[in-house]
Amino acid sequence: MAEQTLARDEAYELYTAVGWYGYTKDVDKLLRSLAGSHLLLTARSDDGSLLGLARTISDGETVCYLQDLLVHPRVQRGGIGRTLVEELKRRYEHCRFFLLATDSADAEEARTSHPFYRAMGFVAHEEQRMAAFGLPVKR
Repeated sequence: MAEQTLARDEAYELYTAVGWYGYTKDVDKLLRSLAGSHLLLTARSDDGSLLGLARTISDGETVCYLQDLLVHPRVQRGGIGRTLVEELKRRYEHCRFFLLATDSADAEEARTSHPFYRAMGFVAHEEQRMAAFGLPVKR
């Protein structure tokens, strides 16, 4: 696991592999967003192939937002996501807020993502007497 920048083709391939097509419609925009992240961690195979990534948006002091956590489907459930999140939790342990947004409970993806996030120590906003709001997603 290392802090890195990504090549255009590997970013496109990973985001496409996990079905995040909203990001791959404009690959240049995706690359700029990755470059503008507070932190970009990657997980790679022995041959250097990109297996996963995590990126944050943060002020580095009080809040960290886990923007993207992706693991290539061919290696999911092998500990890569867990390792990436544990490293982020270590690096941002001083922050008051460590947040992420994910699919709603009724989404198909939530069957696997919600238990994973809970196992990593994340708690739903409403369970903390908090709420999250956002403008409509631009798909």
